[in-house]
Amino acid sequence: MDAAQVKPRSHFSRRWTWNRRAPLRGFYNAWLRLFQRVLMDYHIAGLEHVPPRGGAIVAINHINFWDPLVVMASLGRDVIPMTKVEAWESPLRIFVEYYGAIPVHRGAVDTAAIRAASEALAEGYLVLISPEGTRSPTGALQRAQEGMAYLATRTGAPILPVAIQGTPEIVPALKRLRRARVQVTVGEPFTLDTNGQKPDRAMLEQLTDYAMRRLAALLPPHMRGVYA
Repeated sequence: MDAAQVKPRSHFSRRWTWNRRAPLRGFYNAWLRLFQRVLMDYHIAGLEHVPPRGGAIVAINHINFWDPLVVMASLGRDVIPMTKVEAWESPLRIFVEYYGAIPVHRGAVDTAAIRAASEALAEGYLVLISPEGTRSPTGALQRAQEGMAYLATRTGAPILPVAIQGTPEIVPALKRLRRARVQVTVGEPFTLDTNGQKPDRAMLEQLTDYAMRRLAALLPPHMRGVYA
């Protein structure tokens, strides 16, 4: 199997669960917005595409640690990120647990994470997911996994594509006492049509490719990768 097709696996000491109360989400969002203003030359376009209510899946490209952070506090609604479980076994736990992130145990089907995300969508939240499953080492889109399509077809929730540029330059720019330009572009939401059929693996792959091409269209050509 090609190395690019090997799915990442999580390493963890226990099964972590979703803290749905999220007692510090508002506090953390205030700090994230402050960081954006002070540490970045931050720009966001397409906010009019964010549904004013109801659940939706926020699909982002993943090129840097900062990617979900620059989106979560920017859409004008509560966003629940799906986050690899390793964050709960690091100093980041104080952030992800009290922000109300959903832990994802990678490498196998995580039914608890799927159930939590489904519940969050049913309750009208935005659920943030990185369909690629891991950061791209080149900055260009990698082949995505089928989890996003499975969640979308299971719940009927629309997908909101959000493209991110510039986050790898945040720390290098700060070392030069400068602010990196970070661009976030929100595309139009769309749904995945199964024509009334129960999707099998082949259909999920096709639907994933369609969704990723919608995300790729928001990125410059050199970042579209396998979805160019």
